[in-house]
Amino acid sequence: MTAALVLAPAGVTQAADTIDVVGARSVLVQHYRKVAKLYRRFNALPAEDRANLSLHVVGREQPDDKPLHSTGLHLQSQTGAIPLTRAGSDDMVFPLSDALWEENPPLMATLAPDHYIRFIFQIAVSPPQADGFTNAQAQHWLKQMDHCVEDIVGFVFAFLMPDAHKLTLTLAPRSTLTVTEAGQSRTVFDNTATTPAEYTLRPQDYAADATFHSTQPLQQVLIKLPMQIHADMKRKAA
Repeated sequence: MTAALVLAPAGVTQAADTIDVVGARSVLVQHYRKVAKLYRRFNALPAEDRANLSLHVVGREQPDDKPLHSTGLHLQSQTGAIPLTRAGSDDMVFPLSDALWEENPPLMATLAPDHYIRFIFQIAVSPPQADGFTNAQAQHWLKQMDHCVEDIVGFVFAFLMPDAHKLTLTLAPRSTLTVTEAGQSRTVFDNTATTPAEYTLRPQDYAADATFHSTQPLQQVLIKLPMQIHADMKRKAA
């Protein structure tokens, strides 16, 4: 299965949402434990390898490439439906709790027989400062990503895989990203649009003492994986 996920701590109530099932029937696509294992596996990695990193899963309804929210993806728990999507975002919001693990409720979605949800797995970074970071920090995050890959697939397979080299930044509307090297500042990317924009950079292309600064807080920092990892959720027999 693949999906963009945002972890929701146990005990935190999600904002009210509406699951639209008009005109179609919700069908079984997976069970809670199958998905929760992914997060538990990541959270079990050595703390130093995943510090400031989080598993991020994004999904789209295929083959029409519709937003994840259109699927009405939710957990059908004993206490009621728990939405796993948010309007305006393709991130999967997945709650982790021992109670849900024990219950193992089904994941339901509104999917036509020939449709499925494709999830892409990414690693999100939480920079100490919201409006920028140093090149040393960026290089450290990339090394952490390489260590996480090694922790999961083992040294031999990790050796055969390319290292992580790039960061994808989401800049706020009408914000500018600058870099300062040897005391000289220059513009790297200028988002003149009224909507967020992504910019991918290779820290290795900049001086070791470089610092990056955005005129507004960065909306998201992702480590661009050397290989795209994805999974599909399809209709299952009840």
